[in-house]
Amino acid sequence: MIGGGEEDDLDEAPHGGRAVLARVIDGLIERHGHGDRAADVARARRAFEDRRGRVTEDAELWEPWTQAFLEWYVLEYVPPGADVPLAAGDLASEPDPRRAAAVRAWLTSHRSLVEIKALRDGRAWVVDVLAGGAFAVAEQRRMHGVSAGDLAEVRLIGFEGDVYFGRTFCYHPGAAKDAIHRRAEAIYAQGGDRLSVLDACAAARLRSEHYRHVDPARLYARARGATES
Repeated sequence: MIGGGEEDDLDEAPHGGRAVLARVIDGLIERHGHGDRAADVARARRAFEDRRGRVTEDAELWEPWTQAFLEWYVLEYVPPGADVPLAAGDLASEPDPRRAAAVRAWLTSHRSLVEIKALRDGRAWVVDVLAGGAFAVAEQRRMHGVSAGDLAEVRLIGFEGDVYFGRTFCYHPGAAKDAIHRRAEAIYAQGGDRLSVLDACAAARLRSEHYRHVDPARLYARARGATES
């Protein structure tokens, strides 16, 4: 999680949907995020940080920022000379149908900015403020410090008839909500896309950590998308 509240992992059946998704993403990261891919990982990390900002190892956000990068690396990044993300290349060699379905679920997941509408009955009720749509996300974890009205970048994964969150969240300060909406409109107007908005907001979130004395709305108002100079 990046910013915002904390989560308690409640006991979950080891063969439940969220547990299967967790094992699959762990396996993908273990397979592709280490060892002989070190040079490619470093190159991809630079590209990731060019869009979203650089976090140093001694910073509070280092671990969650790194987790977000590794998720992006195996699911969205296409290595030089390849046509598909790394996880897609694993599908042909995955013998287990359920694990293969979980890999496909991660690959077709949707990363966007959502507003938390309610937390009840083991679900997080959210609205996608960039792409539209409302979702009842299966979420048994206690999300301390998170409340209705919060904005967060999340990954939504459809698997076995339910919707789950990905591993990482990037929460944005409530005081910046109006500025975020205005920047999203401006980025779209200049030819940017949803991912450009997410990257601009993530970079602003990082700057808000460095400049805590500055009104977050001012920092987010100046956030730049990847299509802007």
